[in-house]
Amino acid sequence: MKKRIGISYTRTLFENYWNWFTPADLGNDVELMELSFEKNNTGDIYQCDGFILTGGVDVHPSFYKGKADYNNSPDAHQAERDVFEAKIYNYSQLHKLPVLGICRGMQLINVLQGGKLIQDLDNGNERHKKEESDKEHPIIAEKDSLLYTIAGSIRGHINSAHHQAIDPNGIGSNLKVNAYDDDDERIIEGLEFANKTNKGFMLCVQWHPERIKEKEHNPFSEKLKKQFLTAIKETNMKKIVIINPATEEIIAEVNEDTRESLHSKLISLRVAQPAWHEIALADRVKALNSFAALLEKNIEQLAAVLTAEVGKPLQQSRNEINGARARIQWLTDNAAKYLSDEIMSSGDGMEEKISYEPLGVVCNISAWNYPYLVGVNVFVPALLAGNTVMYKPSEYSTLTGLQIERLLKEAGMPEDVFQVAIGGKETGETLLELPFDGYFFTGSYKTGKYIYEKVAPKMVPCQCELGGKDPLYVADDIKDIKAVAAGTADGAFYNNGQSCCAVERIYVHEKVYDEYVSEFVKEVKSWKIGLPTEVGVYIGPLSRKDQLSVLEKQVTDAAYKGATVLAGGNKMKTKGYYFEPTVLANVDHNMSVMKDESFGPVIGIMKVKNDEEAIQLMQDTEYGLTASVYSAERKRAENILQQINAGTGYWNCCDRVSAALPWSGRKHSGFGATLSHIGLRAFTRPKGYHLRG
Repeated sequence: MKKRIGISYTRTLFENYWNWFTPADLGNDVELMELSFEKNNTGDIYQCDGFILTGGVDVHPSFYKGKADYNNSPDAHQAERDVFEAKIYNYSQLHKLPVLGICRGMQLINVLQGGKLIQDLDNGNERHKKEESDKEHPIIAEKDSLLYTIAGSIRGHINSAHHQAIDPNGIGSNLKVNAYDDDDERIIEGLEFANKTNKGFMLCVQWHPERIKEKEHNPFSEKLKKQFLTAIKETNMKKIVIINPATEEIIAEVNEDTRESLHSKLISLRVAQPAWHEIALADRVKALNSFAALLEKNIEQLAAVLTAEVGKPLQQSRNEINGARARIQWLTDNAAKYLSDEIMSSGDGMEEKISYEPLGVVCNISAWNYPYLVGVNVFVPALLAGNTVMYKPSEYSTLTGLQIERLLKEAGMPEDVFQVAIGGKETGETLLELPFDGYFFTGSYKTGKYIYEKVAPKMVPCQCELGGKDPLYVADDIKDIKAVAAGTADGAFYNNGQSCCAVERIYVHEKVYDEYVSEFVKEVKSWKIGLPTEVGVYIGPLSRKDQLSVLEKQVTDAAYKGATVLAGGNKMKTKGYYFEPTVLANVDHNMSVMKDESFGPVIGIMKVKNDEEAIQLMQDTEYGLTASVYSAERKRAENILQQINAGTGYWNCCDRVSAALPWSGRKHSGFGATLSHIGLRAFTRPKGYHLRG
């Protein structure tokens, strides 16, 4: 894997920083990445192994309690750049990654460490302020400094192009001066950590090594660069490799969190939670509505990222994001109604009320199949209720998780109210060990059971939204068999069948079985299969390569036991994780496809004699997420659904979720509920008050 150097974008001579690194410097194992406050590409920070904070316009005075007006103040500050680069620096420190601060970059690091600046050297700055070109002058390096060790010289000749300087009486915490102007000791030319224990490489210089004259021969440029590159190459971040399931190409390599970084994030969430709860609910609602608006504004870019990493067709990605916006709307519209104090009775001098207090710091371990939808089910009501959230996206939807974080912060969410945990199984294990106040998981039964058992001794809320083997029954009184076949096929194969509530087994009354199956197969064979970015594609690749073998085994098992393959049945012989949409007839419950979760484009259709047989077979499962009945009679359908032990029942529809209704599973499909008023209150601890006065 290549190491990446993130260079912060500046509107002033950015190309100089980029060109400072020659092809010989980078070789085959280092590459450069632009980190731009204008693009707000914060997710790319997580791909870098070290950083350069560049020069440019003055740091905003609010960052160091400076005066708003001062001589030689720029026409406009770039506060958004300061915020963006603060994220870069904080990330570098969280993971002990190398950082090199140049000119403005040094000044920013000083103020981020709690230091101050001389806002304007003014008339005494003839030696340092750039005019037609940089000024040049000697400096003196401190002998006991990292700078001296690198450059190998006490004296050096450097360039200057600045009118601000580090305040000698305002050196940031744990920083020390490593170089001065040889003629004016108040001009600090370099900073580094005073105590380097448990710290990564960090060096700050006031000059511009990237454009210094004869820089290839100047040790205060060339040797700095070489040492920085050495530090980059010595980093050892564990990476998640993001692969496009349609092309099998690597699209990103993202740094995983460490045990130490996760612990630090938890501490920041713990510190931030009381203040977030104190913010008026109306303001929390406003921030999340702004987040929803940003989802709409950025939908094309977000959908492209989602499609690239999970493989769902582009239109389905758009649909998911719009669906998330609709859920956020319901949750924010109803937050005040269900999260405000509730007066239960009053009279005779006694008032009884319920107060809904936040749990505290919530851990949300989310899923890859619908990262926006299953994500907002948890983190939106959690934030509305006054909790702070550690959000772990699936390793298969990491980039989307970082997009969610970016837009929440852009919407006004305080920095330490929402944190993302990046990684796979090891990261998840660490989260289970940390002292959160609630755990909310979406995923498989096996993993959900493990999480539940692991956190049980903590005696904190733990909700698990798990998988399903959702049944659907087509009764003999349906009128439009073709329409029902098309609708139920969509319920089985939408998102390639990778939905917790996808139809996974179908039972059809013998009177309509043959016609229904014929229409069902016609519908499935009409779908376009291909690259998910192509217009009209309904079936793209599976998100996970290992699921191909699961589906192959189910089809092989069914065929061996007597099933008829009416469509598909094979892994496609093409690049990407494609499996043909597969329809199996003559199936029974001795076959894995009718008992075990498929989570892919495979469906078994079984003939039944009557409602009683359908009910018996629908109940024959360890899962209990949803069940569907298609019938002309509502009473008949409801009678059947009432006998099925599932969290959701559908009449003449399937595979849908409403924010107004609780989303919950039974048996191996999980427990607890998200969405509806129940889902809002799931992130609270009710407290009863008996108030006499």
